[in-house]
Amino acid sequence: MVKVVLDMDPGIDDALAIMLAVHSPELEILGITTVSGNVHVDKTSQNALRILELLGAHDIPVYRGAAQPLARDLVTAEWVHGEDGLGDAGIPKAVRQANKNAVGFLVETLMNEMDVTLVTTGPLTNIALALALEPELPRHITRMILMGGAFGLTPYGVGNTTPVSEFNIYVDPEAARVVFESGVKPLCVGLDITTHPATILERRVWERLARSPSTTARTASKIMAKFVERYGFMQLHDPMAVAAAINPSLFKTGMYHVYVVCEGEMTRGQTIVERRFWVEKEPNAEICDGVDGEGFLNLFLERIGPLDR
Repeated sequence: MVKVVLDMDPGIDDALAIMLAVHSPELEILGITTVSGNVHVDKTSQNALRILELLGAHDIPVYRGAAQPLARDLVTAEWVHGEDGLGDAGIPKAVRQANKNAVGFLVETLMNEMDVTLVTTGPLTNIALALALEPELPRHITRMILMGGAFGLTPYGVGNTTPVSEFNIYVDPEAARVVFESGVKPLCVGLDITTHPATILERRVWERLARSPSTTARTASKIMAKFVERYGFMQLHDPMAVAAAINPSLFKTGMYHVYVVCEGEMTRGQTIVERRFWVEKEPNAEICDGVDGEGFLNLFLERIGPLDR
């Protein structure tokens, strides 16, 4: 069993990632830390709790994290995720309240627990703050899986916030730079594979989720409804990062050196891969550049399903 901590900004696809994680016996979820991103941290904290309560996972603690990026104003994405962050699907409010001090929880857990995988699916503010608080932390992070970045290693590795920048990195590029320069060497599940056509949940499958006998599947369909109605499909960015913790064999990866751009109207948050063979830069990231799309979708749907017949 893989011990995981989820650092996230729920968020439609973060909520789907929680569903996948909770329904995966391969994972032991030690806790969820929240951060501002898709919506403000007040909402992301509540949303994590709402999904956990709906799943009956009352024993998984949630810790409220950073409200603002390290060095700039917060940018959110209600236009994608709805005013409440969960697609305005009417998910009941949580009874529980989030604990405080996500950064403290991250440091304590990662320093003291053995073999913990840190899965991040939001801006990296909490992680950068934890690294600043405990300089020895990189040596204690067994594995970090990061949903973020657009690396241009596949035809799909283009930005979704600017032409070259992915949202999580764009929101707090300074935090992302800290993480990439820390020595942690995260496994990056970026737009190169999360937007690959073979990984996209099509409308016809979403319609089957809506008719599923599974409460989880029907709730997932409600959360996705506005996005699917607008675009005709759902991209499963954050569940893919969780899938990398469950079954790494679904992915092909390579080691690269990544620069994070913090400046520029269009280039803020760009993740640039060093490809010049004559430049000797030690790799600081493992980047997914291939995915078994069918295998990933089957895993996701099996865990939150079943679909109707």
